Amino acid sequence: MTYAELNLLYLLPVAAMLFFFRYLVRWRKLCWTVSALLLMTAIFDNFIVGSGIVAYNPETLSGAFIGFAPIEDFAYTLVAAVLVPLTWWWLGSRQSKSRKGK
Repeated sequence: MTYAELNLLYLLPVAAMLFFFRYLVRWRKLCWTVSALLLMTAIFDNFIVGSGIVAYNPETLSGAFIGFAPIEDFAYTLVAAVLVPLTWWWLGSRQSKSRKGK
């Protein structure tokens, strides 16, 4: 399995979640958050991969890089930028429902 295929296993469900919860998404804030996280990912992944701390099997990569970092590394940033706020919202809504029941 390539990293691109592995990323699809995570990106497709997240894209579906974005579609179903689109009324909750503040798109401008999401875009700023994703931009900041992608920039930090580019900086730190380049350091980690360039210094040899992390290495990838070249046969499983697409061949596209941003500096030393393979493009596949950036998918995890996109997933986190969507899943963390949705999880936070979901857990908060469950907590507020449990408080109302008491």
